[in-house]
Amino acid sequence: MSMKEKYESVFGDLHNHCNISYGHGDLNHALENAALRLDFVSITGHADWPDMDANNPEIAHIVDFHVKGFARLKKIWDEYLDRIREFETQRHLVTYPGYEIHSNEHGDYTIVGREHRFPMTLADSPDQLRSLFRNIYGPDESAGSGGAPPVLMFPHHIGYRQGARGVNWESFNEAYTPLVEIYSMHGLADDDFSDKPSLHSMGPWQSCGTMVNGLRLGKHFGVIGNTDHHSGHPGSYGHGLTGAWTKDRDRSTIWDALYARRTWAMTGDLVRLWFSLGEVPMGGTVSAGLGKTGLIDVDATTAIDYVELLVRGERRELWWSAPEHAAHEEALFQLELGWGERHKATEWDVDIQVENGSVLEEIPRFRGLEVVSPLDSSAQEETKDRSCITYHNSGRIRFQTTSLGNATNTTPSTQGIALRISDPDVCRIAVTMNGRHEAWSIKELLQGSRSGNLGPIDSPAFRVSAISPDTYKWKVPCLLDIEPGDWIHVRVRLKNGHWAISSPIRVD
Repeated sequence: MSMKEKYESVFGDLHNHCNISYGHGDLNHALENAALRLDFVSITGHADWPDMDANNPEIAHIVDFHVKGFARLKKIWDEYLDRIREFETQRHLVTYPGYEIHSNEHGDYTIVGREHRFPMTLADSPDQLRSLFRNIYGPDESAGSGGAPPVLMFPHHIGYRQGARGVNWESFNEAYTPLVEIYSMHGLADDDFSDKPSLHSMGPWQSCGTMVNGLRLGKHFGVIGNTDHHSGHPGSYGHGLTGAWTKDRDRSTIWDALYARRTWAMTGDLVRLWFSLGEVPMGGTVSAGLGKTGLIDVDATTAIDYVELLVRGERRELWWSAPEHAAHEEALFQLELGWGERHKATEWDVDIQVENGSVLEEIPRFRGLEVVSPLDSSAQEETKDRSCITYHNSGRIRFQTTSLGNATNTTPSTQGIALRISDPDVCRIAVTMNGRHEAWSIKELLQGSRSGNLGPIDSPAFRVSAISPDTYKWKVPCLLDIEPGDWIHVRVRLKNGHWAISSPIRVD
């Protein structure tokens, strides 16, 4: 058995919001949305901001909704814990409790608990918070979960200026902080020249807050991506996603995988990204030496552009095509829905029939509403955020979703789904969309995508395509000479502009 075969992949979102503090959409709505796409989730409440400038009249409106949100979370905390525990027993979704503390000085942190009975504990700094948790859990704080502590903390939107809620590497401590969130709706902060910069009202990134800079300072951490979505849609497509390699799919082994840093961050599309050196998977530590053998194994859900291996943040290897081509025993069918008049909502009822083949995996690409601040009066708030799969088996999927006409020509608001299907040589796909019936063979779609409108120009539209495994499954062996102090990680660029980024392996 290879190292990779010892593990299975799971996907989650450990940082997102709804109206349990300030945000939109209720907790039940958020849990149902999470169950569409995720294996594990932590729905986050805004809890505190110790150094908030509460006396500054210029931000009184911001202070007001924060204070009200903090009070709401405190009031309903026990009710929140009961509900997420109940949902986990009803559905195949692991739920971890979590909350967020803002800090100008130390940067914002998300705090996640291993167990459902988790005290919301507040402090002015990460060190104070760790001390309080040690007092709560006692000296044997890691008992019962393979050495992992009962609490994980991680900084998020790290790229903002230190002093303005960006990460403070001086107060960063690995004891409870094995992970760093490098991507969310705030942008991608892996290095100083990200193609997904921060566009939030809080401002731009700077280099000292990036993942690469933290690693150069000698910090040891894994990476994750989460949505930080504020409208009750954990796992919202394009906002962020965390992958983890775990020995099982239960809450204990997923927690151990997070603590061990066997994780990778995704900006949009689901990607199973494996990276190892010898017998050490991503997030681990290896000894220095010549001729270290490595393996990069990528199973994406859309076409790969390139794969690169970086040492100390500098590109060492680059692959533009798959060294080993996968057999064509399957294909990916992709359906995208939306367009039409700007901001105008369209409710979709879609029925997909798979003929002469079967569905091996369904991959939802549903987006939540783009409403962040409670003060946002966007018309989107009046639109139904409704995506649900109402029927599925090996040959048929029916779902409903709501799309909006794209807000700008560079901001997609489309909804979609991908299906991994068998027997691409003979398989046909029949799709009924709001009464409109279309059908294609997979062979036909492998030659190129198709699109159409439900009515005249500017009416809602659809696009279908199919891709073969040699475009989305790559297995890349590598050979490396590595020195003490090196750190090595992998980035996968997808043709649609999204990324998957592995946790680094450190050289002891």
